[in-house]
Amino acid sequence: MNKLNQFRLLVVIIIVAPAMHYFIAGKDQEHTLIRNILVIVQIGAGLLLLLLYGRKGNRT
Repeated sequence: MNKLNQFRLLVVIIIVAPAMHYFIAGKDQEHTLIRNILVIVQIGAGLLLLLLYGRKGNRT
């Protein structure tokens, strides 16, 4: 597994998956609006990382 694939996997496992699980498990009903917004920001940040740094390309 090359470094780019490892980066993608780590971002998904560490950032995006726990945030998605938060909503799928229904924990958003138990917490405040501010925490729900912060989890949405976490999902956005993870996707932004994947888009910006997870692309293949010749970078020097």
